[in-house]
Amino acid sequence: MSSVNYNLGNKGVRLIGSSEAWIIGKTRKKRLNPKYKFVGKMEMTMPNMIVSATDKKKPSYKGDVNNLNRTAKKQIIEHFYDDNGKRNKKTVAYLAIQKDK
Repeated sequence: MSSVNYNLGNKGVRLIGSSEAWIIGKTRKKRLNPKYKFVGKMEMTMPNMIVSATDKKKPSYKGDVNNLNRTAKKQIIEHFYDDNGKRNKKTVAYLAIQKDK
């Protein structure tokens, strides 16, 4: 996905899927990928809200989808819907910034 400014106070925020956001550690436990700094998460149970993405504490409110720019909204629709306009099986999308190496 392309890198755009999603107006959440950060530049270079990307929309990534859950398969890229979560990794399995040596102890076979899932954890968030340390290559990314997570800005927020969107779930289809609350499609208009962006909440914090964390595996440690309770999520908190980060923003509203209505405040995002047109490019970001288009990428969200492309993530959750197929070419025919039908919902796919994806239920979660993460907003993240790739960390420098």
